[in-house]
Amino acid sequence: MIARRLLVAVAIPMWFPAGLLAQDPSVARRGEIPGQTSQLNEWAVEFFNASTTERIIGSATIGPNSRYTGDVAVYGGSLVVEGRIEGRLVTVNADVEIRSGAYIGRDVVVLGGALRDEPSADIRGTMRSRNATVPVRLEGDRLRLTESARDTTYQWERRRPRGYGKFSILLGLGGTYNRVEGLPLRLGAKYAFRRRDLEFQVGGYGVFRTAGKFTGTREDIGYNFDGFLRFGYSTRVTIGGRYHDVVRPTQDWPLELIEVGWGTFLWHRDYRDYFLQRGGSGFLEFQAFPFPLTLSAEVGRFLETSIAERDPWTPFRGSDPWRVNPAIDEGDFTLISAALEYDGLPGSRSRRSGWYARLGWDRGISDNVVQQPLPPAVRDPLPTESYTWDRASVDLRRYQQIGRGGQFRLRAFYSGTLGSDPLPIQRRHSIGGPDPMNGYAFGAFSCNGAVADSLYQPGLCDRVMLFQVEYRGHLGFEWSSDHRTVPSSSARHASPDGWGDWDDWDDWFRFSGPTLVLFSNAGAGWLQSEDMGSLNWDIGAGIEMGTVGFYVAKAFREGEPVRVTLRIKRRF
Repeated sequence: MIARRLLVAVAIPMWFPAGLLAQDPSVARRGEIPGQTSQLNEWAVEFFNASTTERIIGSATIGPNSRYTGDVAVYGGSLVVEGRIEGRLVTVNADVEIRSGAYIGRDVVVLGGALRDEPSADIRGTMRSRNATVPVRLEGDRLRLTESARDTTYQWERRRPRGYGKFSILLGLGGTYNRVEGLPLRLGAKYAFRRRDLEFQVGGYGVFRTAGKFTGTREDIGYNFDGFLRFGYSTRVTIGGRYHDVVRPTQDWPLELIEVGWGTFLWHRDYRDYFLQRGGSGFLEFQAFPFPLTLSAEVGRFLETSIAERDPWTPFRGSDPWRVNPAIDEGDFTLISAALEYDGLPGSRSRRSGWYARLGWDRGISDNVVQQPLPPAVRDPLPTESYTWDRASVDLRRYQQIGRGGQFRLRAFYSGTLGSDPLPIQRRHSIGGPDPMNGYAFGAFSCNGAVADSLYQPGLCDRVMLFQVEYRGHLGFEWSSDHRTVPSSSARHASPDGWGDWDDWDDWFRFSGPTLVLFSNAGAGWLQSEDMGSLNWDIGAGIEMGTVGFYVAKAFREGEPVRVTLRIKRRF
């Protein structure tokens, strides 16, 4: 019984995990350079965006008579240094050549590019470089980290004075482990060209789904082709399109995708439902800087069909049946979506203050929908012709720093129909545990009580509302092998891994202490024909070590047990 009550959502990447011991994001202000890749990327972006940093975008040369008295950061292109830099030099997705006679007063950190230095160059700090491209995008004169799939990439580059092109072979994961695909693998290629105010990318890949026997049908093979053209500097416009045949989740919770994958693989529990979507769309995105506001829109035509659960291999509970993947309302849909997003928190949200808000609207139009039968208590029959549905969503968050190590987080979320035709099954919701309401069971509020088949339990709510609040307090202590030596020039050049003196690279095993989390959630899901009713509450506490969190929560409902959740992604 204890095992049944333990809801575990494990999210450890299938490659070496990044960010398990996340650092305080103020490391850029303290001057410490983190060791792990994800932390180092965040640090470099904050370093680049700092008001005290001299920023260079694109290729440049610091001549022998040039002098920078502070820190210098470079994004894109290549940099040649012949003069003096009194502070640090940090580059993101740029090559660096430090020539004879150059002087750099502190560290040199090169991410996403090649580092070449002549022995007679005078470099007073350490030299560190990594070839892996940093997933960032330029917004005005600031950088922002973006989500990026991890690929094994073989690159061919041809550089020009004002830009460069790159061809890559993509070999990696095409999604996350789940009960309808197993482990989806992808193989493809892409070409990207970038200069200071222009970026172009086009590519495609095939998806091979490993669950079950390979039959060569849509359930086994998918694909994705996409491309975009982005131009502008202070104001940026992106135009693009995509054509794909992929597996889509019905809603983007519970849990992050990587957590869903490991929960499925290790514990035989898939917390999401899926359907097949094939078709094409075009999209437009507009960004005006420095105001952190993004306006986007997309129009597409898709065929959406059901996909059944399979029997992918899991090391535990392999003999248990999988939860049934619900059938959807199938047909050809014209899908229109628009979103307005404000993100006042560039970089990590771990201990900063700011606002995040997103307003979304979706419309679907179909004249040949094949509906799944549902009880009249859930919805009326769908129109056979001119079927049109509308759905709106609002996500509002406030992050408020309290002192040096504390923070309040507040979130209000709503999503639901606008009162047109009933929503299709694949656009409906449910809420419960282990995310976003830790104290309740999975799908606790799904509006499917009228469905007779106990195995067929989709989320059928027309509307959901959610409130979340949490306090985060850092329990500070310091544990590291703090050997801060500046290696000699000969030691730097003798290092075979390009990272300089390992004694100075002690952040690899730095841990600044756990974080105490106190939280409460309140939510409800209801049908269009019903009143919302009262909110359902829970309360809990947790301990986070980096991004790994252990949470204990209790629902304000009689008969609910205390539930424990393990996560490696923060709640919001």
